[in-house]
Amino acid sequence: MLLTDEVVTLRRFRDGDVRRIVEACSDPDTARFIPLIPVPYGEQEARAYLQMTEEQWSTGERLPYAIADRITDLLVGAIDISVGESGSVGYWVHPDARGLGVATRALVLLSRWALTAGGVERLALTTHLENLASQRVAEQAGFVREGVLRAHIRFREGRRDSVLFSLIPSDLICPEVGSDGGV
Repeated sequence: MLLTDEVVTLRRFRDGDVRRIVEACSDPDTARFIPLIPVPYGEQEARAYLQMTEEQWSTGERLPYAIADRITDLLVGAIDISVGESGSVGYWVHPDARGLGVATRALVLLSRWALTAGGVERLALTTHLENLASQRVAEQAGFVREGVLRAHIRFREGRRDSVLFSLIPSDLICPEVGSDGGV
């Protein structure tokens, strides 16, 4: 399933994405905010990631998407969702695409699909307590901040708190986001 708007396309990962995955996952901020990402991160880890995404697609429990520029098809990030009655979503953005709104666009596309056609009744999103950019993305996409989960996720240096956000179907009609899911 391909999801797209006028700026980004959500598609499956390809071998041609390896270099950009390595660049993004080698970035100190990516490693800081994503639990247990391998450090250092090289081509071997990126290829293992590609293999994992294919396995996840085959089971259908998690749908990992590459966020690509709609015109150039260049990988600018990643977003994945666990599906079911209660789902969860997570994302990262390549350093050279940060601040351009690609995560918000991808999150709007995927979350709207999940809540309208994907069978998800509640979508959860957690961010690192210090990841203010990711929290802004969640809010701009219409997610509601619920609170802080103490000692929620294990990172290399121990357990860390997370900020919990959620999105439910009735949130999709809020005036800030619009019923069409546009931002």
